[in-house]
Amino acid sequence: MSMFIFIKKHKNYLGKMLLLLFIFSVMTIGTDVIEAKESSVSEAHVYVDETPIQTNYALRDGHLLVPAIFFKETGSLVDWNEKYDSIVFRLGDISFAHPTGSNVIDIKKNNNWEREQLSVASIHIDGQTFVPLNDIAKYLDLNVSYHEDIKKTFIQNPEPRTVSSIGSGDGEQKQVALTFDDGPDILYTTQILEILKEKGVPATFFVVGQQVEKHPEMMKRIVDEGHAFGNHSFTHSLFPDIQSSDVQNELRQTQDIISDTVGRQSDLFRPPFGALTRADEELIHRIGFRSIMWSVDTMDWSGLSGDEIYSTVINEISPGGIVLQHNIDWNPENLKGTVDALPKIIDELQRQGYTFVTIQTLLE
Repeated sequence: MSMFIFIKKHKNYLGKMLLLLFIFSVMTIGTDVIEAKESSVSEAHVYVDETPIQTNYALRDGHLLVPAIFFKETGSLVDWNEKYDSIVFRLGDISFAHPTGSNVIDIKKNNNWEREQLSVASIHIDGQTFVPLNDIAKYLDLNVSYHEDIKKTFIQNPEPRTVSSIGSGDGEQKQVALTFDDGPDILYTTQILEILKEKGVPATFFVVGQQVEKHPEMMKRIVDEGHAFGNHSFTHSLFPDIQSSDVQNELRQTQDIISDTVGRQSDLFRPPFGALTRADEELIHRIGFRSIMWSVDTMDWSGLSGDEIYSTVINEISPGGIVLQHNIDWNPENLKGTVDALPKIIDELQRQGYTFVTIQTLLE
């Protein structure tokens, strides 16, 4: 699925009625003025490398706290050490651990571990650990500033971005790649493969490891019929919300099950929901993947009709285009429009002179 909605509930802790006596603190982040109660959770935008990132935040003793996982947006790896109940941050050559609920960090300097003090202790709210933004950013050598004139808070990683996702191929050649996410399944993958076989057209399937485990014969059929495939994670988790080691495990588990099923792997990866942090992008690149996005989103997962999907593709396609569709029966009849539109899309684009290729061929 390419679009998603999060519903995050604000909770008031029983037995803490004294919070009602606290004076509301007014804090401006982004362009909105937000009233936040001490130790309660609100939402706002913090600008990371000039990009607004929506995040939960809390206030404690006048300090701004954000979820530890937020620092993945800055490029930092974030993991939990269960043995010591601590959060480990890694960015470049910098590495330190923060015991949760404390106001200290343990940082390695000159081969010795030193303990240093934070301005305020981290806190746990709704299953998340909130850490002081300014302190953690300082130890990661990130630049933090608040611009009073425009009412915005900025975090800047001084190291330039060197990795980016791929959204299209060579615009000089009239080629297009059809891609299908979230499968394989039995219902829709079967119908899509029949259409592709009839039309003599290749496609690229971004597969979920759990689905390959459930339907190995369908995965084999995809490969046997000449189609390409890529890694789409093992459980279709939202990567910005999981720790860095779990991102790596999602990729490796899927590679393993694909390899066990068809005897080979792929260097293509598509993020679930199309969502990645800077840390995710860089980690995925280091492992050896190319992150593939799309240039045409059919929104087929939302139950659109075949005519609506057809119109979207024909109106938005351009040379080098990558078309996003799905092949998972998570909701009966939801992807009927995908199946209905596919033969008409192929016929019309071929009439316009397009050639259908796999992602690998598109990027050559």
